[in-house]
Amino acid sequence: MTSIRVFIADDHPVYREGLASHWASSEVITVVGSTGDGSEAVDAILATTPDIAIVDLKLPGSSGLEILEQLSQLRCPARVLILTAYVDSVTVYRALASGAGGFMEKAASFEEITAAVEAMVAGETVIAPVVSKVLAAEIRNRGVEPQKSLLTDRETAILRLAADGLSGPQIARELGISLPTVKTHLAHVYTKLDVPDRASAVAQAFRRGLLD
Repeated sequence: MTSIRVFIADDHPVYREGLASHWASSEVITVVGSTGDGSEAVDAILATTPDIAIVDLKLPGSSGLEILEQLSQLRCPARVLILTAYVDSVTVYRALASGAGGFMEKAASFEEITAAVEAMVAGETVIAPVVSKVLAAEIRNRGVEPQKSLLTDRETAILRLAADGLSGPQIARELGISLPTVKTHLAHVYTKLDVPDRASAVAQAFRRGLLD
C-alpha cells in the first residue's frame, strides 16, 4: 500500500514535530516536509507534492487562509486540512468556500487527525461537529435562501443529527428506526446534494440553508 504523503505547516515547533514524530513509524502516512513560516509554505507544498497539506490557520508571513487560496488558484492537487486553536464562523465559511478539504481544532488528538487525513485522501470532506455549528450560524447571518423542499422531513432530521456528530447507530436509536433505514436516507441525501459523504452533505446543507 502506498503511504499518504503529508506536509505540515505550523509555527509551533512542538506541535509540528509532535505530528511528524507520531507518524515517523507509520506505514500509512509519510511526512514529506514541514515549515513554520507561512511565506514558505506554498512553494514548499508545490515542491514536495503531498497528498494532504496540514496548515495552521495562524502562521507568520501568510495565513492559513491565504495559503489555501493561493494553492487553489494554482490548482495544486494537494487537499488542505486547516487546523486552528480558535474556530470562528467567518473563517470557517471562507475556508470551505476556498476549497478546504477539512477543518479541525488543534485540540484534536493525533488519532483524529490521522483519521481525517485518511478520509480526505479517500475524497471525503472532514468537518468537526463544532465547525458545522459555527458554519450554520455564519450562513444564517449571510441570509442564504433555504431550499426546504429539497429534502424530506426524515432526511432533514437525520442530517441534522449527523451535523451534531451522532453516528449511524446513534441516529437510528434517536429516531427509533433501523440502521439500514438511516443509511438509505443518507444515500438519498447524498444523491440530492451531489456529494460523496456525510461531512460533505452537512456542509452543503448548511450552505443551502437546509439545516437550521
